[in-house]
Amino acid sequence: MTKYVQMHELFQDSYGKLDGSIKSRVLNFMVKLQQDPDGTGLDFKKPRGATNKYIRTARVTDNYRAVLLDPGGDSESDSTLYLVAVKKHDDAYALAESLTAEVNARTGAAEIYDPIALKKAIDDAPTKVAKGPKPYMPASVRQSDLERFGVAAEIAKKLKVVVGESPFLAIAEALPSTQGSAVLDLAFGKSPDEVWSDHAIDDSGPIDVEDMQGALKRPVSRLSFTAADADNEAELRAVLEGDFAKWRVWLHPLQRKLALHDGWNGPFRVTGGAGTGKTVTAIHRVRHLAERLESEETSKKVLLTTYTRNLVRAIEAQLVQLAGPDITKRVDILNVDALARAIVSATDAGRTLVNHSTLVQDDDGKVAELWKTAAYVASGTWDPAFLNEEWSLVVLGNSIEDETGYLRVARSGRSQRLSRPQRADVWKVIEQFQRLMRAEGLITFTELAARAAAALHGDPKLRDQFNYRHAVVDEAQDLHPAHWKMLRTLIKEGTDDLFIVGDAHQRIYGRPTPLSRYGIETRGRSRRLTINYRTSREILKWTLLVADPEVDDLDVESDSLAGARSVFGGPEPERLEFANEAKENQGIAATVKAWQAEGLSSGDIAVFTYEKRNAEAISGALTSEGISNSIVGADTREEKLGDVVRVMTMHRAKGLEYRGVILARLGDKHFPPHYIANKTGPEFERELKKLRSVLYVAGSRARERMAVTHAGPPTELLGAAG
Repeated sequence: MTKYVQMHELFQDSYGKLDGSIKSRVLNFMVKLQQDPDGTGLDFKKPRGATNKYIRTARVTDNYRAVLLDPGGDSESDSTLYLVAVKKHDDAYALAESLTAEVNARTGAAEIYDPIALKKAIDDAPTKVAKGPKPYMPASVRQSDLERFGVAAEIAKKLKVVVGESPFLAIAEALPSTQGSAVLDLAFGKSPDEVWSDHAIDDSGPIDVEDMQGALKRPVSRLSFTAADADNEAELRAVLEGDFAKWRVWLHPLQRKLALHDGWNGPFRVTGGAGTGKTVTAIHRVRHLAERLESEETSKKVLLTTYTRNLVRAIEAQLVQLAGPDITKRVDILNVDALARAIVSATDAGRTLVNHSTLVQDDDGKVAELWKTAAYVASGTWDPAFLNEEWSLVVLGNSIEDETGYLRVARSGRSQRLSRPQRADVWKVIEQFQRLMRAEGLITFTELAARAAAALHGDPKLRDQFNYRHAVVDEAQDLHPAHWKMLRTLIKEGTDDLFIVGDAHQRIYGRPTPLSRYGIETRGRSRRLTINYRTSREILKWTLLVADPEVDDLDVESDSLAGARSVFGGPEPERLEFANEAKENQGIAATVKAWQAEGLSSGDIAVFTYEKRNAEAISGALTSEGISNSIVGADTREEKLGDVVRVMTMHRAKGLEYRGVILARLGDKHFPPHYIANKTGPEFERELKKLRSVLYVAGSRARERMAVTHAGPPTELLGAAG
C-alpha cells in the first residue's frame, strides 16, 4: 500500500510553532510515511477517541505526533494523506478527537474544521439589539446566499446579525476555509454569482458527500489542500526548508483557474490591488505554459517580462523555486528594456547603434539639456518637459518617422492643443533633438523600444529568431506604448498569446495606455483579484485611503479597489510627528529598535523615503545609533544583503515586501518635494496622481507593522490616512 503525503493549510500554524530540531524531523517523517505507512515505529492509526472516519495520527518522535486526513477512510487502497498538524503527543490526540472532516454538500469541497472552536466563536459574537450598531454583514446579503456555499442555516442566520468586525471575522476564520472565504467575499461586496465563479465551483453534477477522494480533486478544495502529486517530494522539501513558501502550495481557486486555463482566444488581462497575488498567478501561469509546450514537443518558448530589473531577479528566483532550474530552458525572463535591446541588437544596423550608444532614461538630466538646446531652432517657445513627452508619447508611441506622419497623427490624451503650424515648429525641434542625441551617442530606453517594434514590423522573420509562442507580462501598468507595440509584434496572435497582469493604482513610471489601442484586445477576457495576502487588514485600510480612486483598468474602462480584503489582522499603523529632521531620524531609529525587541529581525525591516538624499541621511543616522543597515540602489542584490535594515527610495521598493516598513519624510515641507510642488496646472495634477501611487506602492510593501514619520505637520497627500 502506498500513501502519498501532502498538506492541509492548517499545518502551517502548527509547523511554525515547532523548534528547529522537530522541524528537521517532519520531512523525514513524511517521506517514511509515504514510502511505508505500516512501517515499524510510525504507529499510523485511527485514534481511539476520534469520531471522524477520515482522521488518523502517526508518530513523528516519542513526544510529537502528526494529525492527518486519510481520504480513503477505512479502505486499504492507495491514496494521498494530508498532514493537518504536528503537535505534542496529548495535544495531537486532543485535536484529532475534535476535528471534523466532510464533503460540503453544496459546493463539493473537502473541508476540515474544529466544531468546538466554531461554536465558541458563534457563542461569543454579539448580535444586533434594537438601537445598537448595524450588523457587520451588509443587508443585501441574504441568508440563502450564505447557505448556497454550504454554511449551515443556524450559522448563516447568526452571521446576518453579528455586530462588530472582530467577532464576525472570528466566525469566518473558524468556518472551513471554503465557507469562510465565501462569507468574507460576500461581506466585502461581491455578488453570490461572482463568488461562485471565483471559487471555481463545479455545479455540473450531483455531489457524493461520502466521496472524500473525489472532493479533493475539485478546484475549490485547493483553497485548503495541496494538489495531490505522486512525485512531489522535492517540492515538499523546498516548501518546508524555504520557511514555508505558502504562495507555492495554496492558490485561491480563482488564481489557480487563471493560471491553468487553456484556450483563451487571445490576450487575457488580470488586475488587482497590491498584494493580491497577481505576480504569483503570473508565475504559476508561466510554469503551466512551459509544461504545455514541453508536452507538445515543440521548441517554442515562453517569455516572462516585467518593467524593472530588480523585479526580474525576484521573479526568476520564485519561478526556479516553484518549478526547478530546468524551467529556464523553456522560459526567458527579461525586463522589457533588456528585451528591446536584444531585439534591436539582432539586426546589423541595430547592433551598431546599441554598441556605439549610451542608454539613458527619458528624464535623464543630459536629455533635458539637449531639449533646451534643440528648442533654439523653433519659432515659438516650447517647454523642454512638454517636448520630451510629445516625442515619447506621440512620436515614439505612434511610430512616427517623418513630419507628414506627425502632422496627421491623433494626439490623444495630450492637454495642449497644437495647430498645424505649431506641429511643424515642434517637429523641427524634434529633428534637431534627434541629431543632438546621435552626436552625443545617446539613446533613451523608450526610443530603444520603439526601434525594436519598428524592426519587428519591418522584418517578420526577426520574430522567428526569438521563438516565443506565449508571453506573460507583469507590472503592465508601467509599460510605454512602444513596449506594447513591440510585444504585440513579437508574439504572434493566437490562443493564450498574452497574459497581462497589472494595477494602475501602482503606476509610478508610465502613463495610461489603453491596450486595445495597440492591437491587444482583452474585452471579455479579464478578471480582478481582490484578496490581499501580503498586508494586514489595518495596513490595507491605510493603503486604500491614500490610493488614487480614479484609475484605468489598463484599457478604456475604470478600475477600483472595491471589495479588497486581507486574510489576516495586525497592529494599527503608527503616525509619529517630530519637531525637525534630526528628531525624526532619532524616532526612526527608536521605532526600528522597538520592532526588533518585538521579534522582527533587521532584514525584516525597511525604511522608505521619496528622495535619495533623505535615504542617505537616514542611513547615516541609523548607523550612528548602532543599527546595521544598507542602502538599496539600482544594482543592489537585495536578497544578498543579509540581516540588515534596508533603506531605499519609495520607487526602489516596488516588488519587495517586509514585515515592518517605515515611511519617512512625509511632512508637508518634504512631500511633495519642492520641484513638484512648484508645478502648476495639468502637469501638477499628473504629478500628484503619481505621488499617490508611490505612497500606495510604498505602504503596501508592509506586512505586519507600519509607521509614518514626519517633521512638522503631515503632507496633505496622506488625506484621511494621515
